Amino acid sequence: MIREVIRPIQNDFHIYIPTEYLNKDVEFIMFPIDEQEHVQKVEAVKEKSLRGVFNSYSNDTKVALEDSAWQLNVMNKFKKHD
Repeated sequence: MIREVIRPIQNDFHIYIPTEYLNKDVEFIMFPIDEQEHVQKVEAVKEKSLRGVFNSYSNDTKVALEDSAWQLNVMNKFKKHD
């Protein structure tokens, strides 16, 4: 990928195409950089969080067990059977 930011001073612009891009589909996109920053800000506003989505499924009686659940599972899995 090649990205170059320019500040045009006339309507004509000539592009050098590298040899490795010849005979391939390429895409040229032109837009003012200020517009790109605006689009990124709008997309950032649209982001949503999934935080708390599963709260309705939680079991309050098991929340206290979560702290030691991993440790107990490892101990049970690898304990020696005498």
